[in-house]
Amino acid sequence: MPKTLAWQDLAAPLLPLVACFLGGATQKWAEGFVVAALGLLLLARPPRLSLGPALNGILIALLACAATAFLPARWFFQPAWREALVNDFSVMIPATVSPQPWLSFGAFLSLVAGISWLYYVATKESDTRAVRQQLRLFAAGVGLLAALAIALYLAGTALPFWHNQRGFGPFPNRNQTADLLGITAVIILACGQDDIRQGRKRWILWVAALGAIIAAIVLNFSRAGIAILVAGSALWLGSFAFRRGSGARLAVGASALLGLLTLVLVFGGQTLARFNFRGDGAGVTSDFRWLIFQDAWKLIRASPWCGVGLGNFEPVFAIFREASFGQSKALHPESDWFWLAAEMGWPAVLLVLAGAVILLTRMFPMGEGTNQRFRLAAFVAALLFGLHGLVDVAGHRVGTAYAGIFLLGLALKRPLQLRESRWVSRGFRTVGAALAITGATWIYAHFSQGALPGGIGADNARRAATEANQRRDFAATIAHASRGLELAPLDWQLYFLRALGTVGANRAPGKALDDFRRARFLEPNSFEVPYQEGVAWLTREPALAMTAWREALRRAGPQRAELYGRMLSSAALLNRIVNRMLEEFGSTQPDLALAYLERVSGEQFTSALDPLLERDPDLSTLSHEQRIRLFELWSERGDPAQLASLVESQPALLPIAWRGVAKHHAARRDFRGAYELAKQFGKTPKLPEKTAGPSVEQLQRALYSTLNNYAVGFTLYDEQMRAGNVDDALITVRHFTNAGGAPAYFHFLEAEAWAAKDSWDRAWEARQAYDRAAMPAKGRRGVRLDDA
Repeated sequence: MPKTLAWQDLAAPLLPLVACFLGGATQKWAEGFVVAALGLLLLARPPRLSLGPALNGILIALLACAATAFLPARWFFQPAWREALVNDFSVMIPATVSPQPWLSFGAFLSLVAGISWLYYVATKESDTRAVRQQLRLFAAGVGLLAALAIALYLAGTALPFWHNQRGFGPFPNRNQTADLLGITAVIILACGQDDIRQGRKRWILWVAALGAIIAAIVLNFSRAGIAILVAGSALWLGSFAFRRGSGARLAVGASALLGLLTLVLVFGGQTLARFNFRGDGAGVTSDFRWLIFQDAWKLIRASPWCGVGLGNFEPVFAIFREASFGQSKALHPESDWFWLAAEMGWPAVLLVLAGAVILLTRMFPMGEGTNQRFRLAAFVAALLFGLHGLVDVAGHRVGTAYAGIFLLGLALKRPLQLRESRWVSRGFRTVGAALAITGATWIYAHFSQGALPGGIGADNARRAATEANQRRDFAATIAHASRGLELAPLDWQLYFLRALGTVGANRAPGKALDDFRRARFLEPNSFEVPYQEGVAWLTREPALAMTAWREALRRAGPQRAELYGRMLSSAALLNRIVNRMLEEFGSTQPDLALAYLERVSGEQFTSALDPLLERDPDLSTLSHEQRIRLFELWSERGDPAQLASLVESQPALLPIAWRGVAKHHAARRDFRGAYELAKQFGKTPKLPEKTAGPSVEQLQRALYSTLNNYAVGFTLYDEQMRAGNVDDALITVRHFTNAGGAPAYFHFLEAEAWAAKDSWDRAWEARQAYDRAAMPAKGRRGVRLDDA
């Protein structure tokens, strides 16, 4: 056996590691680097063995399924969304099945690269020692990657090509990071167990690597990581122990698994809490993922045999969103298998399953001398990778996909019982040259901002159009957007940018209106699209601005009131006509009327309130919280007498409208009525416990000998009130209220004392002081909801 690894045995595990390090190769330049490296590997050392007629046929058929995207669309059933785009919105879609064939071609090349990588690792001629070394190198690399992610997270920084919302890990999505860490943990267990069995002290390093993996999974805050870690460890340890049939081995395996579970339970923290073991209403069925599945299923049913073409899921799926309707953008269907079916059709799913079954049969038997422990770990990792694809898209991310394929290939039983084929070697050398050129082209096009046909060219055109619009070069905005739409005719952002350029260039509004309509159809969920359209029309076409803003309010859902406030602010500054139109429209919508009342006072408040009361005198269309806020505003800015009249006719409103009625009583100098309403419906503070034992004289000396002794002050006040010495109690409590900074309850106590003396005006004044003091600074615009 060779004492050192050949260069190709180093290259095999390094390729997925580099892909993961480069942000998971989710950006096209990073994928280009990986594809180019794979192409060079195939050029230098193409596969010599053939996987056999069955697997070769499946892989060719899979490529054929993907290639149907380039066939004429008239050969197949025309889905309704395609007819709507062409007939209703005059979108110039190519005549192919794929509405964006250039994007499909780029994705097709990525698929060719993935299949080539699978063929390479599945036919790689390695002895058992080389396989073990490759798995060790891969596991060690992921362990170092986990340690790097932890260090960068604790330092509060990240590599420039790592883009993650939580600031942890190389992948933009934490689930792919979790997938990589989880499947690698199984390989680390095998590496550690092998070193222990061989009596090598290197097992200590594997324990450290496993600790880094577990820590990274916890910090990553993904349930998938913990699930894969626990399931993979249980499967490998259990399979290994039961295969041997030894009680001692079963005990060791159970102990190792319990130790692992203990670590997860102790250090799992918020990540473990996301499993919602208590079942408090945020269970699996309410997960947003299941709503995505419902809509993705409808898309699949619309094009079940050939799909919508590679690279087209995101723009087409936006049209199908109903159950998952919301402001968050859906980039994928939350499932590798759904994504495969949506873009390539159900035949592609069946082909992948058939190929997986054939490869599975080539992994067994796992007898002695065949790397059974390592191959079992690789098999478990690959199995969990595929199962995780039911609820995640790790198989569509280059970093995790190449890692999963690598482990699948090394799980095969060696030596391989395959035949050599000159055609395979020549074919993959040709493919390698094509992939090397493709990867280099992607890298160059990304950094040169070139107009390369495909996704990169569309991205570059979108970026150029955005920059041109920001510097108000509207002719360039239109030109760049139009060029991008030739490559990606379903990109709503390009239509929107071209419409902005048309409006900014003061051209006839017809073309801009058409592009805005297309953008709204292709992005039917986000309210920002029609809102920004309205902003563009605001100083030019008031009627079009109002039409767009009505659509934005329709989409906004629970954010309607906030969005309406933004519209009022913009219109008040830029177009009084639109501002009046907004006021009229809002007056017919209770929630919007409330948002408008937030902005006015005095006569404007009354004139805006009257139409609401005319249409809904019982305020039945308002929610409980909205009614509370309405009466809060009414008591602050409106006519208290009008409010009191309403409450008199509807006494059931008094518990939430009491403050305005109390203010009305105070305005009529009925301070007793005002105070008693506050006492009945207002909030009572939590008072401190009394200090037992000391006499009144001792309490008085203690009060004046120590500043801000609130506990003593409260006890003294209480004793004086119990003794009927109200004047002394007032002196005590005002010692604190006049000084300022005292707890709010002292104002409450002062009001109680004035009420005991029938000094209702001062009692009301002190009660108001208590309400102001008890209210948090951020809520002092009005009464808190819990005060009602």
